[in-house]
Amino acid sequence: MNLDQIPASPIYTIIISSNGVASIDGQEVTEPGLTPDEARVEALAEVRIKAAYVGRPVRVIAKDTSGTEWPLVVDADGTVTTLDHQHPTPPPPAPAPEPPSTPPADDGFSLTVEAPNWAPPSPYAQQPDGTPAGFTDPVPLPPLAVPAPRMSSEWAAPLPAPFQPLFRALVAQEKAGVLVEAIIAADQLENALAQQYGPHHPYTVNVMTTRAAFTLRTATTEWAEVTELLIQTAQRRQEAKAQPEEDTHQMIRNAHAAWRKLTVEDPEYARELADQLMGLLGDDNRRARDVVRWIEGGAAA
Repeated sequence: MNLDQIPASPIYTIIISSNGVASIDGQEVTEPGLTPDEARVEALAEVRIKAAYVGRPVRVIAKDTSGTEWPLVVDADGTVTTLDHQHPTPPPPAPAPEPPSTPPADDGFSLTVEAPNWAPPSPYAQQPDGTPAGFTDPVPLPPLAVPAPRMSSEWAAPLPAPFQPLFRALVAQEKAGVLVEAIIAADQLENALAQQYGPHHPYTVNVMTTRAAFTLRTATTEWAEVTELLIQTAQRRQEAKAQPEEDTHQMIRNAHAAWRKLTVEDPEYARELADQLMGLLGDDNRRARDVVRWIEGGAAA
């Protein structure tokens, strides 16, 4: 990652309050009662969605209850880099255009002095473990300052030897930035694994998760296919009791964020998918309430 080439804006601000609520640019993204570490995990997961949407790393300023600030760079692949200097000053905003007659609704879930000589260790410092399968993005994001969840050997096992060449090919394509080719290779590999082991086997589910991650990273305006795939992948992970569970939760959060985009692009299809999404959200009250409010507001009509 070349930090010098990352645009100076936007810069997302994460604030962790004393009651365990994390906010991004003033928008709360967690419910009260979490530990600071849990709140940081939730906040960084939301920022990763933003990085996935723009297809590049994004800048973040993280603040905790003591007032300490950390300048960070968060990538869609799970890499969080703590900088030893402040972010560059963003350019002044362009003049605002004339407001439209009917302002667009705010969905609330948009997919952000010299440095001291000494600074406390950053709780945000982390690196991905390099394994491409098993997360919403191709590299898992481990919890911050919390032991990683234990995984049974079947969910952490590499693919059998006959499937390794195609797997290595899709990894190479992803690293080369040719995501469309990587998605095609992942789809072929997933179908082959499903025929050999079944659709709910860990091998198949992990590759499906990787395919969904790649598809999300290529998303621009075609949100119908992306939202449907994310919902299907989250459902498959739940049915298979995939590990780690946090990866499934992240897939569900990504599905909701993509669905929010779909409500603008295709309200009728968003309404068709709303029931499936509600079934996934479960006790995620904040996102479930968001779906209910949208339906009750009659936007799909």
